Amino acid sequence: MAINTNYQQTFYKNAAQLRKSAAEPGKGNGSRKAEDPMAKYGGDFDVEISREGLAALAKQRKQPIGGAKEESVKSPEERLSAKAQDFLAKLREEYGDYDFIIADDVNDPKALDQATKQYSVILRGDELERMANDEDYAKEVMGKVDSAVEMTKRIEKNGELGEGVQFKRISISFDDDGNMRLFADLEKMTTQQKERMEAAKEKRAEEKKEAEKEKHLEKEKHPGKEKATEAVKHTRIEASSEEELLEKLMNIDWDEIPEDKGARGNRRR
Repeated sequence: MAINTNYQQTFYKNAAQLRKSAAEPGKGNGSRKAEDPMAKYGGDFDVEISREGLAALAKQRKQPIGGAKEESVKSPEERLSAKAQDFLAKLREEYGDYDFIIADDVNDPKALDQATKQYSVILRGDELERMANDEDYAKEVMGKVDSAVEMTKRIEKNGELGEGVQFKRISISFDDDGNMRLFADLEKMTTQQKERMEAAKEKRAEEKKEAEKEKHLEKEKHPGKEKATEAVKHTRIEASSEEELLEKLMNIDWDEIPEDKGARGNRRR
């Protein structure tokens, strides 16, 4: 139900003018007291609008003029100032290996799952605005990010993840006090999968050798079909320091985590 607010205002204006005319001296019939022209509608003239009508009017007033996009439907990145958007573009250019995601809630799994690269940085809009206006603060934040990434690379290189385990994705965010929070998605190959991959590798080598010997290049098209049945285990842990990360890595019970085919897996705090 749409209400024409212009009509409503005109109606009340006309009603007020009629009352005024009726009350002015000499505008009645002789000496007879002028009648209220709105009296026929009831003692005290009043207009009541139903709850549905009031709700429709309130909704109508909130609608953007000319079809403009409402602020509430814009994404966190779209709500950034022009300066912050330019700064974000520079970050993405400088750190090409990182995803930069702007979110209202940096701990929201939906924000974390937007990442398409191995390393991602989740930032609030106000935090990026501050970085765009404070060069020292921006250097401090990115320094923490670089340190966290180097830490995960060192842990993986030193074999501290365990046999067959690797970092699938690393996401870094900061709380209201500037404290870093790291979300690590880990992937573990099962023994059976490793055996299948080794067998597939040997088979590809044999087929290639046979193809070269007999010059049957058709066999080159078949290697790798076993990948369709591969399955791995995934889990996610959260930490705010290297010590906490290592402790949680050691406490992962991979036997309790079921195999999946590319799913994000279990989340562990």
